[in-house]
Amino acid sequence: MKTYDKIMESSYRLFLEKGFHEVSWADISEEAEISPGTLYYYFKTKDELILAVLDTYVLEYYYDFLNNAKKVKGSAYNRLKGFYRESLGLDKDYAPKYLSNQQTDYKKMLLLSFEGIQKYSQISDNYNEYNKVYTQAIEDFVEFGKENGEINPELSTEELTLFIKSSINGVFFLWIVQDDLDVRHIVEVNVDSVWDYIKK
Repeated sequence: MKTYDKIMESSYRLFLEKGFHEVSWADISEEAEISPGTLYYYFKTKDELILAVLDTYVLEYYYDFLNNAKKVKGSAYNRLKGFYRESLGLDKDYAPKYLSNQQTDYKKMLLLSFEGIQKYSQISDNYNEYNKVYTQAIEDFVEFGKENGEINPELSTEELTLFIKSSINGVFFLWIVQDDLDVRHIVEVNVDSVWDYIKK
């Protein structure tokens, strides 16, 4: 493995385990099995390394979620359920799909992304750009449902998009903070409630 990749993967594992603040330069050097000088050759500051890790791993996951949600086929109802499920990184059986070497705690990764958004303007800007693409994907879903005769055409696409997005995000945050949440149940309840409102 190339030195850069070793640094990135080692840093990501440590950040997931301990958070940004508790990981030192020495911790990263030791985990990557390189000298502090070598680490400094690739990254001049810890902030620079954190930004690279967030961009490479976390935002990549977000776009992966979205691309998978957009690939869900079938009825508008089925596609709606796909948006919820994929936003949580879950497969059709509601099991986590995003495990790196069976070690990545997906919820911790999401919490890291929130910390990065708050602290780094570059990450915030990148997330805002993702948010635009995400919003457009939901708008496209709503228009698909209207054209397909499944979603009430008299309802505002803009308002429906905000409604669906708010519901998905609510499930998303609840799933992160509540350990004993029955994710299948909460997704299905929300999907059915939203569908009852938007269906033709």
